[in-house]
Amino acid sequence: MKFSVKQIFTVLISMLLTLALLFVGQRVYRATAVETPLVSNLSRVAGVSQARLEGNSVVVRIKPGADLMTVYRDVAAQAKATTGHAPAKIDIVSHADVTLAQLQKDVPFIIAQGEATGQFVAMKTSIIAMARQHQAGVTVELGAHHLYLTFSHHHRVLYDVVPITIGGNGRG
Repeated sequence: MKFSVKQIFTVLISMLLTLALLFVGQRVYRATAVETPLVSNLSRVAGVSQARLEGNSVVVRIKPGADLMTVYRDVAAQAKATTGHAPAKIDIVSHADVTLAQLQKDVPFIIAQGEATGQFVAMKTSIIAMARQHQAGVTVELGAHHLYLTFSHHHRVLYDVVPITIGGNGRG
C-alpha cells in the first residue's frame, strides 16, 4: 500500500493538532481542577498570607508571628486533602539577611549531631546558643518527622524545615 505525500501530511497535521489539544486540555485541567482549588484552600489556612503552586511544589508565604510548625502541618494536610497526595515539596518564603543565611549554613552540623546521638535537648540548646552568638532569635520546634526553625534578626526572618529521623532509624 502506497501513501501519498498529501496523506502523510494530513496524518502529521492531525497528530500535531491532537497533541496540542491534549496539552492545552491538560493545562486547563491542572489550572481549574488542581491549582485554583489548592491555592484557594491553602490561602484559608491560618497563618498563610499567600500560596502558589510551582511545578509540584507548594510555595507559601507566612504571616508575621505565625507558628511555623502549625502552618507547615496544616499546609501539608490541606494539600493532601485537596489533591489526594502530599506535595512533593513545601517551600516557605523567607526574608533572610547575611546573619540568618550564615546560621542556616551552620545549623545542619548541630542537627546532624543531635540526630545521630539522639540528644535533641542538647541540639536545641546549641542552636539557641548559636543564634544568640549572632544576635538573632530562634524558635525551635520538634515534630515527629521534621525540625522547625524560625530565625529572626532585626526585621528579617528565615524559616527552615529540616527532615529528621527520631529513634535511631536510618534514612537508608
